[in-house]
Amino acid sequence: MPTIEKIFPEYIRLDGGTQPRARINQEVCNEYQAQMRSGQPFPRIDVYYDGENYWLADGFHRHEASMLALPGEAMECNLYQGTQQDAQWHSYGVNKTHGLRRTNEDKARAVQAALGHPCAAGKSNYEIAEHCGVDEKTVRKYRNEKSASTENPQMRTRTVTRGKSTYRQNTTSIGKTRNRVSNRKPSRHMATRVATPTRAPVPAEPMTAISMPHNPVMGARTLIEVFDTDYLRAVVGEITSYLKEPLN
Repeated sequence: MPTIEKIFPEYIRLDGGTQPRARINQEVCNEYQAQMRSGQPFPRIDVYYDGENYWLADGFHRHEASMLALPGEAMECNLYQGTQQDAQWHSYGVNKTHGLRRTNEDKARAVQAALGHPCAAGKSNYEIAEHCGVDEKTVRKYRNEKSASTENPQMRTRTVTRGKSTYRQNTTSIGKTRNRVSNRKPSRHMATRVATPTRAPVPAEPMTAISMPHNPVMGARTLIEVFDTDYLRAVVGEITSYLKEPLN
């Protein structure tokens, strides 16, 4: 069960993959903002705390409206003890009976995200449908599409926390066996046609898979948390050089 706590909105993270809606409705935020200024009470937002970060799981419109209408004031929250993944799973089941009515696109995004979430492992279509507030046929449709996409699989990710940094890591290739090199010797005729390489192959650049939020401020914060100062300076230099070039 959650506890009721007051938390400053700027301390609550919005970049944890806990927003299944396709987009924020600015008209709704403006309406909430006016109502908050007039003193109208609102339901508490839902937040998960993992010991280091506060992850918003429900109440994105209320959160944004509160920051605009009541700057510098803490928000009353339902605070759950849990991980970022717990907050994600919680978010797929919100707004079924309250708040701004979800669009079909919002429901589709919630179902698709739920199907790829670790908490969905072993759950039936009916269980996922009940959690997301949709009918079983919708879940079955997207599960079948997911199974049929093996020719062009989507990147699978998991949440990784290292020190004070939390990011999404590409796990698509983890556990896959590389093609084994045959021990069979080439034939005498084949051996005469084998060319000796003149130079060693260039090693692949190391990669770090992260999930970048569309909000540019949160995107910048994500880069700052994941990469060191030298990398960030190089990125800024490249972007600055690009922006100086004349637009076609």
